[in-house]
Amino acid sequence: MPWFPDEWIDEVVSRNDIVDVISEYVILKPSGRGYFGLCPFHSEKTASFHVSPERQIYHCFGCGEGGNVISFVMGMEHVEFVEAMEHLAERAGVPLPNDTDTKDYQKEREERQQLYEINRECARYYRSKLFEEEGKEALAYLNSRGLDMRTIKSFGLGYAPDRWECAREYLKSRGYEEKQLLEVGITVENKEKGRIYDRFRNRAMFPIINQRGLVLGFGGRVLDGSLPKYLNSSDSPTFSKSRNLFGLNLAGKARPLKFLIIVEGYMDVITLHQFGFPQAVASLGTSLTEEQARLMRRYIPEVYIAYDGDAAGQKATLRALDILRDAGCRARVMQFPDGLDPDEVLKKYGPEYFRKLMDNSQSAVNYKLGRLREKYDPETTEGKVDFATAAAGVLAELDNPIERDTHVRELESRLGISSRAIYDQINRAQAVAGKQNRRQRNSVGNNRNTIKKKQPKILKSRYSKAEDHLIQLMAQGEVMARKVLDGLGNITLQDPLHQRVVAIVRDLLEKDRDISEAQILSRITDREDVKKLVDIFRQEMEYDNLDTMLSDWLGQIARNTLNKRRQELQNETSTLEREGIPDMEKYRLLLQELQQLNHRLSTDKLERRKLREERRV
Repeated sequence: MPWFPDEWIDEVVSRNDIVDVISEYVILKPSGRGYFGLCPFHSEKTASFHVSPERQIYHCFGCGEGGNVISFVMGMEHVEFVEAMEHLAERAGVPLPNDTDTKDYQKEREERQQLYEINRECARYYRSKLFEEEGKEALAYLNSRGLDMRTIKSFGLGYAPDRWECAREYLKSRGYEEKQLLEVGITVENKEKGRIYDRFRNRAMFPIINQRGLVLGFGGRVLDGSLPKYLNSSDSPTFSKSRNLFGLNLAGKARPLKFLIIVEGYMDVITLHQFGFPQAVASLGTSLTEEQARLMRRYIPEVYIAYDGDAAGQKATLRALDILRDAGCRARVMQFPDGLDPDEVLKKYGPEYFRKLMDNSQSAVNYKLGRLREKYDPETTEGKVDFATAAAGVLAELDNPIERDTHVRELESRLGISSRAIYDQINRAQAVAGKQNRRQRNSVGNNRNTIKKKQPKILKSRYSKAEDHLIQLMAQGEVMARKVLDGLGNITLQDPLHQRVVAIVRDLLEKDRDISEAQILSRITDREDVKKLVDIFRQEMEYDNLDTMLSDWLGQIARNTLNKRRQELQNETSTLEREGIPDMEKYRLLLQELQQLNHRLSTDKLERRKLREERRV
């Protein structure tokens, strides 16, 4: 694993406060000495995700996820340790170190960078083809969609020729290898026919670019009747459909950025930009994902949903509203006439009309209630009951009691159903929705009190518990760390992760650096290991006298080491006996050591029994 200098890691971590970083992804609310929010690692309705600014760690009482600022970025961005450190360094404005202690890091970084360069070179190739003779049809298509030359160039649009290997041949001529082209998805392989060819052929090309200006992949639209109509790059080391948004590289530069507009397709985004709405972005051939919603919230929480006006678009809107809400976004819904999409509305009615639709957009609740009115007939008793019951389910999701009461009063007036009955149904809906969360959390009004999730208990031996406690103590500072290390002496802990922590603590002491949970966690590169250590650090230690308990734990470790050695000696002597004791001197020395160990363990047992009796007195 490539490694950064410890001093550089410390600086990057210290300049990325965990509350500030997590707040870019999760809405956190202060509670006691920490913060709570909805966990980004699993779906929940009641906040069980806790962040401790004092300890610079997080923990979810629902799913058990935990870690520090580095492991959080690893989890949210789906990257490894190195990429997470680069992300945090860029966020804090800390330059990358010149010396990373290994040649592997530079090699890995260069290989990853080269994949992005291949995508960029391919985008340039497609763009050049658009303005050549064979790209006339593609350019005519883009012009027919109302795109001017400035817009075409600003989005880097291009054309993939109607040939099987043009991009492949071009990129290979530039020195790139076959396996690299396959890796980023520019080419595909038919193993049955033993052939490699271009993924995109005879398509108008839309490069997908991230906020840093890196070309991640491509989308392509056919120019004939073939299917699929739209084709995206496959997921690769540079591209993930679920985690990126088309147009965000340009939308993120809009100043001032007061909102984002989420639409369904590439052309919707491009047309909106051309008509003066640079805040438009689109998901990449998939319905909106949780990762995309959190990505939007990192820029601005205000989001307008501008999906197509047809039935499929309205269904997608309902789904997107819940996803955006859970990500901490405040969403409003634009409604287009006659089932039109944003591209068609702008071309038919113009930008001023589009702005009026934005001004008249509906809140999430009003939109959901409006859809329910279309579904049920309030003129019949059955329809009135069904509508009120479904509406109560929508209002149960509201956090603002004033907003909820306003809607309840309106329903009371419109339906002739008492507000008390509606509130009773709201309470029932909340109870049903909260059953699973109540097994994990206690919730009273707006005050949430954490309780541990009931998970299958992993029974640990007394020795394993002793190791856990020693690791926990070492993270408490220099004084306690030295006590534990002095007590251990030359004893090696059994757990490899614990051995790593001991090595980290020794190194910190030698370099006269502070010792803390955060310092230790920042030197662990595996996210699962970080989670294990956070679980250990969070354990409650019950003791009357810390020195006495420390002595007990160290004694447990020492006894286990002696027992392990005794077992080894017994195995060795048994082997020699089966072989007829070919080496009598070796056999004699093994028996002598075994006798001494038995004596030490017997004496230790008597001393512990005596000590327990004294403590009872």
